[in-house]
Amino acid sequence: MKFDKVLLVLLALALLGCTQHSSDQVEHGIVKFAKNFQIEFHDGYKILKVKEDETWKTYILYYDKPPEGVEGIPIKIPIKRMVVMSSTHIAQLEAINGTDAVVGFMYGGRYKLYFPDVVERLEKGEIVDLGSPNAPDYEKLIELNPDIVIIYVTSSNEKVREKLRELGINYIVDSEWLENDPLGRAEWVKFFGALLDKDEEAEEYFNRIVKNVEEIEEAVSSVEEKPNVLWALIYKGRVYVPRGDGYVAKMIEYAGGDYLFKDVNGTGSEIINIEDLLLKGQKADVMIYSSYYVKSLDDIKRKEPRMADLKVFKERKIYNITPDYWQLGLLHPDIVIRDLAAILHPELFKDYEPRFFVRLT
Repeated sequence: MKFDKVLLVLLALALLGCTQHSSDQVEHGIVKFAKNFQIEFHDGYKILKVKEDETWKTYILYYDKPPEGVEGIPIKIPIKRMVVMSSTHIAQLEAINGTDAVVGFMYGGRYKLYFPDVVERLEKGEIVDLGSPNAPDYEKLIELNPDIVIIYVTSSNEKVREKLRELGINYIVDSEWLENDPLGRAEWVKFFGALLDKDEEAEEYFNRIVKNVEEIEEAVSSVEEKPNVLWALIYKGRVYVPRGDGYVAKMIEYAGGDYLFKDVNGTGSEIINIEDLLLKGQKADVMIYSSYYVKSLDDIKRKEPRMADLKVFKERKIYNITPDYWQLGLLHPDIVIRDLAAILHPELFKDYEPRFFVRLT
């Protein structure tokens, strides 16, 4: 009888332990802000669902052997040999100390890299430069024999995806750039954490970013009037503005601003005519010129002389981005948002010097 009671107690404790473990795993897999991927944690494997175009693809991330009866593309983890297409992929790997897994990079030396560890490994040949992301060296790619290739898809590199299918090389589409929230973009660190089995590191990094952004939101919450923000780029006579459902508009909202092109539906960028820019620009209190190639107000005036008539130009409230914005800015979105908040509300962030924005003179 005593033995039976002890057995029941042990069984109850075991069940409690299992239940608690399962609950922790489910909670750990919640994706809170990102819209284009999901993670589920199971006993001995994970399910990674990624939106590719308008459909969802399922990947089974397993440790020892693929689980029976679970449909999806099997991928053994942790990934040891990864090829990436973009510096934004490297940025999120940096967040979890995961760049050691990178063996190939579709780079082509087209721009400066701001990750010293990756630069060093490229110079040593430990990371192979595969050339342009629109036309990588497939022979080198095959020789690398990667476990997975991380790509993004635009109209200019659609053929790369088709070629990877033809070669039978596993790839996953990373669509963080299409997220409509900067925290959604940052949350893609969990995607890389799942592949490298660095889930705890990813969770810790992401929670820190969220906490910092919440503190900024709280700091600007008492502001009665939100400054109007113009965010644009003039390139080869065309004007590019972020669409109103994208992460830029959300960053401005977090920072206590009102984005002037928030009525342009969708994510990504929209091409508009200069007249629309000038019309909306009349209401602007601050402008962000999203290029580091302009160094002065005169540079902008040379691109479009009528910009000099805007209030933001006359009051010298135009900022451009730093050269490392597209790489380190993704790694530190909380700092980008704090920068914007300090630009829009200098009275709340006294003596704060923006890290990723420079005021033009």
